[in-house]
Amino acid sequence: MAILILAASNNILIIRNTHNNNNDKRTGLAIVTGLKYPSRTAIAMLTELYTPYSTQFSLQAKSATSNSLTKKSKSLLSQHCTKYDDSTKVNKAAALNSKVEAVQATMQDNIASMLKNTEQAESLAERSNQLNEQANVFQKKSKDLKKQMRCKNIKMTIILVTLVVGVLVIILVPLIVRAKNAAKGGRMLRGVLEEIGEA
Repeated sequence: MAILILAASNNILIIRNTHNNNNDKRTGLAIVTGLKYPSRTAIAMLTELYTPYSTQFSLQAKSATSNSLTKKSKSLLSQHCTKYDDSTKVNKAAALNSKVEAVQATMQDNIASMLKNTEQAESLAERSNQLNEQANVFQKKSKDLKKQMRCKNIKMTIILVTLVVGVLVIILVPLIVRAKNAAKGGRMLRGVLEEIGEA
């Protein structure tokens, strides 16, 4: 048994299976695609291609040699290759699958950005709580500092008042004592003068 390639174009091969029995020369169509190309679309292409190809080239294919039909069938094969090149254009299920995949990718991106935003929001909430705690500590410390400063101000006022009173006492007491002594001395002098004047 031998396989003879009768025609080839892009991703389509036309093959003939030859047996030892010369009466049985079967011609078959095969499509070579990538792994991600949908098999449903490939089968639809084979089904659509088989009728026009067998109508035009069935008699020639039975007696053809290797690659002898490539030039003759090129336009028909190229036309089908071009039509079925993008599976989403001919297969509604493939088109729908590609749209679903696009939506899935968009949703995954949205979920990823939502998770990122949630993490950022949690981080901001944590920072906000820390700032609130720091503000409370600052407010308490400022109240304590205000009390301490008030106490220091009261102490300084008491010290200054005491110092001023002390200086005044130091200055005024001797003056008052002198004035009293002078007043006593003046009465005595008057009394002595009065006594002298009476005598």
